[in-house]
Amino acid sequence: MGVQPVRVRFAPSPTGYLHVGGARTALFNWLLARHTGGVFVLRVEDTDSARYSDDFYEAIFRALRWLNLDWDEGPDVGGPYGPYRQRERADEHRLAARELLAKGAAYECFCDANAAECRCSALTASEVAAKRSAGVSPALRMRVDPKREVLVRDLIRGDVTFPAESIGDFVIVKNDGGALYNFAAVVDDHAMQISHVIRGDEHLANTPKQLLMYEAFGWTPPQFAHVPIILNEERRKLSKRDGATFVNEYEEAGYLPEALVNFMALLGWSPGGNREILTRHEMIAEFSLDGVVKHPAIFDRDKLAWMNKEYMKALAPADLAARVQRMLESRTPAPDRIDKPHVEQVTALLQERARTIGEIIEQGAYFFTSGAIEPSAEALAKHCAAPETLERLREAREALADAPEFSAAAVEHAIRSLAERHGVKAAVYIHPLRVAVTGQPVSPGIFDVCRILGRDVVLARVEALIARLASRAQAVGAEQ
Repeated sequence: MGVQPVRVRFAPSPTGYLHVGGARTALFNWLLARHTGGVFVLRVEDTDSARYSDDFYEAIFRALRWLNLDWDEGPDVGGPYGPYRQRERADEHRLAARELLAKGAAYECFCDANAAECRCSALTASEVAAKRSAGVSPALRMRVDPKREVLVRDLIRGDVTFPAESIGDFVIVKNDGGALYNFAAVVDDHAMQISHVIRGDEHLANTPKQLLMYEAFGWTPPQFAHVPIILNEERRKLSKRDGATFVNEYEEAGYLPEALVNFMALLGWSPGGNREILTRHEMIAEFSLDGVVKHPAIFDRDKLAWMNKEYMKALAPADLAARVQRMLESRTPAPDRIDKPHVEQVTALLQERARTIGEIIEQGAYFFTSGAIEPSAEALAKHCAAPETLERLREAREALADAPEFSAAAVEHAIRSLAERHGVKAAVYIHPLRVAVTGQPVSPGIFDVCRILGRDVVLARVEALIARLASRAQAVGAEQ
């Protein structure tokens, strides 16, 4: 008998956005499938109608596509095993439940859902009939030998024994006929011939229950691998308090999907050699479950930002500029100066300074509008408090207006020549000019900034700051 080909699945629940922990699980499944030439199945576990949302359903697909984790079977792709939405497999779940009931491996339970103890396993046939005739809808419970311990052979954690009496009879079908997670997952994984179940460590406690069901059906279970939990830098469970925890938040912040994939791959797995920047081809070639550790993985946001910056620096300027432009166009309302040549110039200037596309847009906000800007209080206090600043700006405005051209070299020549004529350092003109043009106390080289903005915008902003300082001086004079 040949070795079963690798068939793995990612089975998210559309009750929220895709968490980075879930995305890491999807990635490990995807990498194993691609490494072995196997199949990556996407199955949406959408039986929780109370929390289900079409928006979350679509958001999960969008996040996986953004990460370029393509699936071979599932929604929008199809495959040989029917629907890939769990709710559409209800008939198969009902048939499987009847099989367990007929075998005596499960029994009807008429208890209240919140009952602390169930004695329905001891009901006689006549008592069951009486309950049914009274209109009580039963749930279905799995019958578990209280003396039975269950051994889980995990590919990452090794052998884990769940002692006798730690499991107890558990519900597999609700009294409304809906299959619960553990039962539906077993039925669907068997039907789809899943060879490996790779999932988060928090699911380890579900595994003995699922193994008991596989045994009751007479089915061979898949191999299980529970990947380590992800913790924050303080070694607590990653939560919203730590900042972005969903994939879509990283997309909106301007991270590159290839950088996030590289970062997530190293959350619990190592290719060896202390390497950190890996191409997707290298990850596929070298991934194995043997390299996944069982201790918690630490989500280091500074490391992610560093890695993203490395990926940004490696991008061709035109590629990065196109991504910047797409993000600018998605803003509501979109800024008014986002034509391709302009965005390419700004991106080239900021590419080495920013860690994310979002930071390029944030740091360069003054580039993407032709209108007025509001100088920060810090910039005004640091560089525009001296009484002579107003006159320096008037002189700078005249020098820039008279410059024969507006290249960076021409702007620099105009300002330095002005300083030389007045016997002062160029900084007394450069700093107020920076505040006028960018609104900030620091910026990239101001001569390049002026070149990119253009003469009209620069002069208009200098004039606006002159008017502001003149008004302030007038008010101070009136008070005196």
